[in-house]
Amino acid sequence: MNIQQLRYVVAIANSGTFREAASKLYVSQPSLSVAIKDLEAELGFQIFTRTTTGAVLTAPGMTFYEKSLEVVKSFDSFEKHFIQPDEQDNQFSIASQHYDFLPPLMTAFSEAYPEFDDLRIFESTTIQILDEVSQGHSQLGIIYMNHQNESGLYRRMEKLGLEAVDLISFRTHIYLSENHPLATKALLEMSDLVGLPTVRFTQEREEYLYYSENLVDTSDSPLIYNVTDRATLNGILERTNAYATGSGFLDDRSVNGITVVPLEDNLVNKMVYVKRKDTNLTPQASSFIAVMKAYFDKYKS
Repeated sequence: MNIQQLRYVVAIANSGTFREAASKLYVSQPSLSVAIKDLEAELGFQIFTRTTTGAVLTAPGMTFYEKSLEVVKSFDSFEKHFIQPDEQDNQFSIASQHYDFLPPLMTAFSEAYPEFDDLRIFESTTIQILDEVSQGHSQLGIIYMNHQNESGLYRRMEKLGLEAVDLISFRTHIYLSENHPLATKALLEMSDLVGLPTVRFTQEREEYLYYSENLVDTSDSPLIYNVTDRATLNGILERTNAYATGSGFLDDRSVNGITVVPLEDNLVNKMVYVKRKDTNLTPQASSFIAVMKAYFDKYKS
């Protein structure tokens, strides 16, 4: 048994499939399967039950996963502290869902705190954001929560040893081409969106709605564009009558050719940052949060 095998177990359990875990770990799926079979043979029990839809932890496998997660987190923290600590003093990384406010936030942070000269923004899926923070690769994760997704996300965070801290509440906004027929309206309702195509960010586990970045249910849309980056999403919006959802936190330099209109709904959305429960905020993280709050106060809808 070694730390790499424990990482494999954690990745498979968190992803739900060997295929997704192999992709995240940059290893081949056959190699991953062999490593787990060898570990199961060494332990004398089966960790995962393989199904047609993925991999499910057995009862002893669940106990082994929970202990493995503790070991991996402790090892990552130990490694991060002692390997090249001088170089890491000025490093700062955040993981986030896809938001247009990230570039101005990071540039404002770099201007206010030039002593932090190694910055990283990891825009990704909700699962990968939580994994990034849990494994210590990013100090903060930025996601949204509301009553539709919070119970599932809280369960996930509890499993990973994470906690969410509220930043600001916000209203759902609809992103449209500035030439869209709805672009001149001061307020939209869900009925206005019926029959329109939608653009949304791809997630690994589409069957779990609490991982989605969409603030409204788009399952009835006649055409859905699934994308992985903000530039493609904005490009599709500019060229079609599709819509996307978002926070509405925008300055006038963030998006060109796009109009943002508030939506009348019953959701109480909140932007939160996610951190590890067992780790205090670093000076970099505290400084970034201060810059983030100032930006939200200035550009709140």
